[in-house]
Amino acid sequence: MRLLAIVAHPDDAGIFCGGTLAKHADRGDDVAVVHMTRGEYGGFDATTDAVADVRETEAEAEGSELGVDTAFLDFHDGRITYSMENRLALVDVLREYEPDAVITHYRDDMHPDHRATSRLVTDAYYMSSLPLVETEAPPHEVDNVYYFGKPTAEFEPELFVDITGYQEQKERAIEAHESQVEFLQEHGGIDAEFDNLLEGVRADARVAGKRSGVRYAEPFATLHETATGYLG
Repeated sequence: MRLLAIVAHPDDAGIFCGGTLAKHADRGDDVAVVHMTRGEYGGFDATTDAVADVRETEAEAEGSELGVDTAFLDFHDGRITYSMENRLALVDVLREYEPDAVITHYRDDMHPDHRATSRLVTDAYYMSSLPLVETEAPPHEVDNVYYFGKPTAEFEPELFVDITGYQEQKERAIEAHESQVEFLQEHGGIDAEFDNLLEGVRADARVAGKRSGVRYAEPFATLHETATGYLG
């Protein structure tokens, strides 16, 4: 199986679906994470380029911990917008990686980059199989899109992936984002929900696990109700 996660920022994959990615990589699947941005607004360094360099290095360390490939696109942190040009760029990503399934953000999210990424990936999923939509790569049909999200009025998971054997690996991957863990801890304000990040991630996994009868789990909503057997 080929599994592709498309996320807005370098730490999003580890926090929201790191256990699932590690589980699939461990069973021999071809797993990759594509980051829309390098997360240059998420830090206290003197320049955005310095922040981006650190966060890219941390994302690569996360990928090594999870056993997945990593790549970065050319979008800018805090400025991902929905356009036909950007949609076609994501069509090309799907066609290049040829995944069976894609994981990305849920549409209902506080962060504008998360919302824009969700919409771009969803619409690119639809267009990537169309033979008359011309991009650099040939058409490819993805079977389903899986969305991760934080508890909101809309997000209601339909699928729970048991990550009991991968929770510690997931937490080590998150710890690779040393600068971001510190930034979220000190930034406060709208990011105050991420205080004590690892404890919060672990608590969320326990809640999802309780809902699905296991110790730790990651929850997902699906674009299609069918073909949910890919994640597991």
